[in-house]
Amino acid sequence: MKLIKSLKMAALSTALIAGSVMADMPAKFSPQQQKAIESIVRDYLVKNPEILVEVSQALQQKQRSEMMNQAKTAIDGNAKALFSAKSPTIGNAKGNVTLIEFFDYQCGHCKKMAPVLSQLVKNDSNLRVIYKDFPIFGKSSDVAARAALAAQKQGKYKALHDKLINAKQRLSTQIVMQAAKSAGLDVTKLKKDMESPEIKAELKANMQLAEKLRLMGTPAFIIASTPNGQFKAGGKSFFVPGAASEEALQDLIKQAGGNS
Repeated sequence: MKLIKSLKMAALSTALIAGSVMADMPAKFSPQQQKAIESIVRDYLVKNPEILVEVSQALQQKQRSEMMNQAKTAIDGNAKALFSAKSPTIGNAKGNVTLIEFFDYQCGHCKKMAPVLSQLVKNDSNLRVIYKDFPIFGKSSDVAARAALAAQKQGKYKALHDKLINAKQRLSTQIVMQAAKSAGLDVTKLKKDMESPEIKAELKANMQLAEKLRLMGTPAFIIASTPNGQFKAGGKSFFVPGAASEEALQDLIKQAGGNS
């Protein structure tokens, strides 16, 4: 499906480029000549479809490059908020590399990435992971995010996080509260803390960061050099818009760490 989509994009891009070129040369070619040239271009593309693949690959590479450059600028410009100590953190608080995850508890890909992150932390004593709750899948996602952040006030963010991210059924307020009770939380206090201005401000800040990073969905990752836990301006940083393998993330972590 991705290949078909890419080919369609390439075909459209090629057609737009060809159309633009023809539109820019009205004085040089008569309508008949333009029609003949368009026919020649079409016939050539039909006989050499591999060109569409090449165009698609070049287009995707250009888009990735632009996206990475924009993300790098956004990371540097919002480092204080991104690497805030207020956000839930696991691993080495002073790790020389930090991985930030924007996620939603009802995101299937986020659920699949949870054990990957746990393994990365287990394997690397110099890695810090910062969780950015980014509830984009409706009311239940918002309830889950607020509950998890409220659990942090009782020192049990990770306990509830694990319950929610590993939940098999679709979340609801009742299921979130059951998970909280199972995680050993004081549910009465949790419900009160969920309405606190601090938690609302945290989620709002996460949403604003996501907009600045132009996130299109979850999960999304930022990996950056953070010597002694501090963001290194001008250091290596990477943006990963979507799920990735443990090996791919580990490679970026290694690159970021090598720049510490």
